[in-house]
Amino acid sequence: MSENELILIPPGAFIMGSDVESFYGTIVSSSVHAKSDEAPIQAVYLDAYYIDKYPVTNVEYGEFIAATNYPPPRHWDGDAYPASLAKHPVVYVSWHDAQAYAQWAGKRLPREAEWEKAARGVDGRIYPWGNEFDGSKCSSSIIKRPLFDQRGGSLSLIICTAPVGIGSTGASPYGIFDMAGNVWEWTSDWYLPYVGNTRKNRDYGEKNKVIRGGSWLEAKDETLRVYTRCTNRLHAPPNYKASNIGFRCAKDVPAEVKARLKSQLQLQELSDYLREQKIQNLRKVLKLSREGMVKSLGIAMVLGIGSSYALGHTGSTAVLGILLVIISAGFTFTAGVNFWRQLKASKLLQRLDKPKRQRI
Repeated sequence: MSENELILIPPGAFIMGSDVESFYGTIVSSSVHAKSDEAPIQAVYLDAYYIDKYPVTNVEYGEFIAATNYPPPRHWDGDAYPASLAKHPVVYVSWHDAQAYAQWAGKRLPREAEWEKAARGVDGRIYPWGNEFDGSKCSSSIIKRPLFDQRGGSLSLIICTAPVGIGSTGASPYGIFDMAGNVWEWTSDWYLPYVGNTRKNRDYGEKNKVIRGGSWLEAKDETLRVYTRCTNRLHAPPNYKASNIGFRCAKDVPAEVKARLKSQLQLQELSDYLREQKIQNLRKVLKLSREGMVKSLGIAMVLGIGSSYALGHTGSTAVLGILLVIISAGFTFTAGVNFWRQLKASKLLQRLDKPKRQRI
């Protein structure tokens, strides 16, 4: 019998995506690791839904295999999962496999927005536990070596997952576990741009499904800080299988239960809040870019005067003059970048006359 509890996510708006612009640079700290496919940041309203507290484990998937004679994952011994991995997330499952399990269990795969809200709550936090990265709260950080290595150590079959729920301090605001690390998780959505995102991406379209959450593999190559952010999006073809991809399920809330639930946060108030935050970020970019431009131009002018003097001489002094010219050009370029940032930020500020709202 499955021990995976369904957690109720109440209706209401939440902050989805990242406020990332090409001209931000490192000025907006929350956007330092953000990617263009996470933009624009937006207020999204979701009706109530249920989502699994943990990723689907080998034990749970084994029940499905036994009941349906569905083909087992490639690293199992026939229909039997490795005993040491009983409470670990099932891996080597494609999107189609995850979909088949969900239908058998009377559930479904979560939509991308549902996964993100379950991971970050309504306040727009960067990680499930808050805004500061803490590797000890990622499930992947618990395991430092492979627990299971079949077929002579083939790298494609090394599994470094952790038992579900072991990283209790990394739970989301709703008490949901393993949403940062352990395994990437399939969602039901195709990898498409968000409404309002006009950037081109050849991977967009109905050929890749979105996966979320990061995995143990990122713990191995030390990119957990980037990939375990709640807003991070990755994608894979629906028939793809890997040792770091699993899934969890979601479920619709019955109408009689929905009728008793109150919205956690209204769409318009959150949209207005996001608009003000965007304005603050743009003003910060304007201020710091202006200061940076003035500083860079000042340094470039001083270096220019010094280089003119040095170039009027010969020998090592002239060589120093050439070096000063090169350095001065670098500061002039930096000033130009800051001027470009000011122009972009000013144009966006002028367009922010009303909040954008979206209902999913």
